[in-house]
Amino acid sequence: MSRPDIAILLDHFGAGGVERVACLLANGLQRRGLSVEIVVLRDEGPIRPLLDPEVSVHPLGTAGKRARGTRMIAAIPSVARYLRTHQPRLLHSPGNHTNVAAALAAMLARFGGPFAPKITNPLLKAGLPAGKRRLRKFMYRRALARAERILVLSPSGVERIGAFGAELPDRACFVHNPYVSDRMLANAARRAPAHPPVILCVGRLSRQKNQALLLRAAARLRHRDWTVRLCGNGPDEGELRRLAAELGIADRVEFAGFVADPVPEYLSAAVMALSSRWEDLPGTVLEAMACGCPVITTASSPALAELMHHVGALPPVPLGDESAFAGALEQALDGRLPEVPNAAALPYGIDAACDEHAAIFAHLLHRHSSGSTPPDHDRTRHSPQRRTGLAPAAAHRRTAQVPD
Repeated sequence: MSRPDIAILLDHFGAGGVERVACLLANGLQRRGLSVEIVVLRDEGPIRPLLDPEVSVHPLGTAGKRARGTRMIAAIPSVARYLRTHQPRLLHSPGNHTNVAAALAAMLARFGGPFAPKITNPLLKAGLPAGKRRLRKFMYRRALARAERILVLSPSGVERIGAFGAELPDRACFVHNPYVSDRMLANAARRAPAHPPVILCVGRLSRQKNQALLLRAAARLRHRDWTVRLCGNGPDEGELRRLAAELGIADRVEFAGFVADPVPEYLSAAVMALSSRWEDLPGTVLEAMACGCPVITTASSPALAELMHHVGALPPVPLGDESAFAGALEQALDGRLPEVPNAAALPYGIDAACDEHAAIFAHLLHRHSSGSTPPDHDRTRHSPQRRTGLAPAAAHRRTAQVPD
């Protein structure tokens, strides 16, 4: 393809939220007149069919059989070579696992366009060993110093980015990720919860998602009718199967594997349970709300706590508190959770969120093409309380047509 407006870096089209959002965003930006190219180490994965054929994909072919973090670091020279030869006008890194590699590749390539990373999980998790914490701060301070705009998923995330540099909050802005489809909102009225009630968890079977807490909490309610349904794959599957057997609930736990379309799951579940140790703002919570499915969560991130408070949902339970999580599950089974209107998820609609991203990227592209410095993007404009003033798609198309 000709020189793309926006290059988006991914490891591969995996089953995670970062990959899903990146594909939905690429589709939306392309429809708004911005030419997009996804740069991947491997052109494969379960989310690949989600990408519109109009969106270009540039495989680097550098994946190998290493761990994801190691793969990304090893791919830095290839990403830098891509930036030098294809010269995209803007580089977007859609998640934590690509941010450092993207920044270092941009430095190596002497990339002259804007770099816009997105923070999708806490950078300094509680309990991180001191050595790793110092290394993380050093690496991200270097990476984010290269960024012209830093996208974060909650209003409080703007200030938290200051831990990596006092000047960085001025470059950060809160955006809504494109999580919610019109189909989710339309189907909410057709919810038909199954019997026995389904306690649903959608996410990678991993230490972060901590499904072990969910199983232990559910086992405390063995006197009640329920089925736990785990939708996702991951390294903890064997351990979770063994735990279910030890708890005597193996016959009540379903391992569904990766589910490409989670909408029917939300429509039939009594509750969507998020038992994570850490998060930023997981899309599964917004998807469930859009489908009218009640949600319970742990206090795994400030962003999540802010959202649950804003929509009037049950406050998150303390991290690792098995008894409190069991209590929240029991409220869900009894139908005693606060009712959250599915309209609460509207700010995370795919079109609205793609409009936000397109406005930010078009602003950066215009600034670089014209050599002018328009007023900085308003960091609070995209909060749930303030959603007016978004530029129409036609304006995005006009500002995005940057000559070579």
